[in-house]
Amino acid sequence: MNALVSIWSMIILSTLFWGSNFNAAHALAGELPALTSAAERFVLASVVFLAVRLWRGRAESVLHARDAGVLVPLGLLGVFGFNYAFFEAMTSTSALNAALIMALSPLVSVLLSARMLKTPIGAVQWVGIGLAFAGVCLVITGGHLGQLHVATGDAWMLVACLAWSFYSVASKRYAAHIPPMQFARWTVLVGTLALVVAAAWLEASGPALAHASLGAHAILAYMGVCGGYLAYVFWLRGVQAIGPDKAAIAFNLVPVFTLLVNLLLGQIPDASQVAGMVAVLAGVLVFNRWLRWPATPRQRAV
Repeated sequence: MNALVSIWSMIILSTLFWGSNFNAAHALAGELPALTSAAERFVLASVVFLAVRLWRGRAESVLHARDAGVLVPLGLLGVFGFNYAFFEAMTSTSALNAALIMALSPLVSVLLSARMLKTPIGAVQWVGIGLAFAGVCLVITGGHLGQLHVATGDAWMLVACLAWSFYSVASKRYAAHIPPMQFARWTVLVGTLALVVAAAWLEASGPALAHASLGAHAILAYMGVCGGYLAYVFWLRGVQAIGPDKAAIAFNLVPVFTLLVNLLLGQIPDASQVAGMVAVLAGVLVFNRWLRWPATPRQRAV
């Protein structure tokens, strides 16, 4: 297989796994509490991370004690915080709503980068940000833009989006010296430990898991292995091969795959969701300069 085809296949697979995560989590709503679901998912993901690490046995960068001051809080925020908010959101919002809100993550990350990393934002990018946020407003208000009421599940998903975006930007600001896979493994382990402790303490996760159906465990296994470990590894390899700017456009496929799974399940989106998706995707495309205004004769001559 051509190397470029292989790379793009991995990138698209990662967005398929992430997109279907929303459908999978929505299917669990009502059967398992949020912390318990997240804990089982990331216990499985952590086992895979550790198994692969032991299998490869390669030397890694030596971490210092001060690195714990970065890895622990980011693990608590990006794994524990994000997943608690994510599973809470899926108990009271649709998979497509959640995926569209999460599609704002790259744009929110840019806004945070402007503050934390002093990254400039151009005029065209502001237009893209405005379009995408308008699309999400359309989705969470159900098309009634004059009503500022936001459903509880959508609010939780906004929290999850903020947590993930801050985790992404803070990793660049405070942990750029740690190799990506090593950073991912340690933050996942920290977040998993916090999820397990919180689930056992607050939700009595043992009895809940014992009474869960085999289907629920299968869904969480899929989310842990495919929607967790494999999605991250495939995405990381793709970014390393072709660069983050080219790979970023594929992230727009996440809500598209969520929609396709919905359609396969016989769930038809309403008009506000379709219009919101168009606006969000257009906003992200404009932001990444994949949709440009026609150049003037003078601009074409430059």
